[in-house]
Amino acid sequence: MCGCRCSDRSRVFDIACKRTIDLNKYVTFETTGYNGYGNVYPQIDWEKIQKKYDSRLKFTKEFEEQYGKNTDSISPVAGLQSYVSVEMKSDSNLSNKDKVKYSWNVNKDYAKYVKCNLKYKNKTYKVKGLEEVKTFDAFKDLQVSFNGISPGGAVSFDYTGSDLTSADFQTDASNGTLANGDKIKVYLDKSMADSYAANIGKLPEKWEKEYTVKGLWYYVTSASDIDDDTMQQMKDRAEQEYNDHVESSWVDSESLESLTYMGDYLLEPVVGNGNELYLIYHVKVRDQYSNDDGSYDKVNDVYWYMHYGTILADGEGNTDIDLSDYGTPGNFFKIKTDAKTDGISSMVWKYYGYPTLDDLYADVVGDNADYSLVEDAVDNTK
Repeated sequence: MCGCRCSDRSRVFDIACKRTIDLNKYVTFETTGYNGYGNVYPQIDWEKIQKKYDSRLKFTKEFEEQYGKNTDSISPVAGLQSYVSVEMKSDSNLSNKDKVKYSWNVNKDYAKYVKCNLKYKNKTYKVKGLEEVKTFDAFKDLQVSFNGISPGGAVSFDYTGSDLTSADFQTDASNGTLANGDKIKVYLDKSMADSYAANIGKLPEKWEKEYTVKGLWYYVTSASDIDDDTMQQMKDRAEQEYNDHVESSWVDSESLESLTYMGDYLLEPVVGNGNELYLIYHVKVRDQYSNDDGSYDKVNDVYWYMHYGTILADGEGNTDIDLSDYGTPGNFFKIKTDAKTDGISSMVWKYYGYPTLDDLYADVVGDNADYSLVEDAVDNTK
């Protein structure tokens, strides 16, 4: 009767009642690197197994039938090697006293060719022998800068210390896609641990750091993002433009009663980035005319705007805008009267703008397929 046993509880495997090799006795561990960044490589000491067992092991009849009886060129132990390997669950970034599992990979077909029994058990190895090394704050002298316009910003590094270079630092962020508030990771390559330890005699105490994207210029999404001075300059430019038009184009029968700022419409493109700001004004104009054929005297409404594009802010009270790049309505309407200028033709006044706020809104916002409204800050009671 065979005296070999198999215990499921201990996970020990006895494959056949032949010469038994306890593989766990012949596994060795090569430890390299530094504490916290160590590597462990499990290896099978086949040379030691060869020395002890080669003379005791024989090939099977099946092996001899397949490969012939002349087996002087290969030993039974060498025949086993292609059927057995060992691997570590975690073999890097290790510290002394870490416990790591190793497991066996055994192809049971080996028993067809070699008369032996392989005994093995998955176990753990306690790491030791890793060299201690000093650490330093690798990010202390790193300046991380963000530039561009959100959400198309980019990140750059400037390392002012003596231990590393800016090129050592990497990021998971994609330049040209960053927006204020994004979180990005800046990191060092852990595979450089051996090089750092050898060249500068120390290792980073941490290998990555999170940064929040900030300080990028951004397209304003509300008139409140525009600083007060800039907004006043924009209004002044609009009112000066309208007053200049009155001075140069109106006739004696027209007089400006009031020019009142009502608020703004802010739009952004449906595709891409940018903005368009419309400062809306309610104009009251008195139209007067009289002759022997009749008279007209009435205050009429004109709704007018000045339009600015590409307005940026930095979140710190600064605004960037080209005040010379503006537009005014090309649309115009006419006010007709029953009063005759020559007994035949009616007196008519023409005004650039719109007769109602609804008309202005429809043209600027409602019929604008390329832009969508993000702010309606117009007070229609003014």
